[in-house]
Amino acid sequence: MRPVEVDAAIVDAIRLRLVPAEGTLWAILSHVAQVGFDPTARERARGELAGIAWQGRVLRGADQIPPLERHYVKHVLMRREWPPGTSLADYVESLRAVILDPTSGVFACSYQGEAQLAVIRETGTLRGPNGLDWVLVEYRVATGHWVTAYQPEGGIQDLGSPRRTDLLWLREPAQANG
Repeated sequence: MRPVEVDAAIVDAIRLRLVPAEGTLWAILSHVAQVGFDPTARERARGELAGIAWQGRVLRGADQIPPLERHYVKHVLMRREWPPGTSLADYVESLRAVILDPTSGVFACSYQGEAQLAVIRETGTLRGPNGLDWVLVEYRVATGHWVTAYQPEGGIQDLGSPRRTDLLWLREPAQANG
C-alpha cells in the first residue's frame, strides 16, 4: 500500500467503524513499522529532561531535539523503562518489533481530534528496571510518523482517556494470562 492508502484506511476505520481485512492490516502495519519518528521535527526537551547529559551536552528545558531522541532519553535513559544498555537503535528496533508482532493489539482512534493508529503489546523482554506491563507505539496520520512510544503507567486500561475518542480495536492484544 502507498502511504496515502495506509492513511485513508486508518481514517476509514475511525469514521466508518470499519475493521480492515487481515492483509490490509498487515500492509498498514508494515508501513507504520518503517516510518519511525519524524527525523525533521524538533520538540522541546522540557523541564523533565533538563539536566540530563545527552550527545555531549547537558539538556536545558528549552532545547530543541528530534522526537526520537526526546522519547529515547525520557523513556530509556531517564525512566529506565527499557533494559539497561538499550541503545537508540535497539529502542527503534524494539518498537518496530512491537508493531509487527502478530500478538500485538492494534487500534485506530482520534487523539485530540487527530486520526491515529496505535499498537500495544505486553512488554516481555523489553521491560527494564522501572518498566511496566505494556509497550505502546502511536502513529499520527497528519504527520505520517510515530508520535510516541513508551510503557504506559496505566497499561491497557488507560487507553480510554478523554483525549482519545472513537477507539476501534482492529486486533485485540494477546495476553500471557488471558
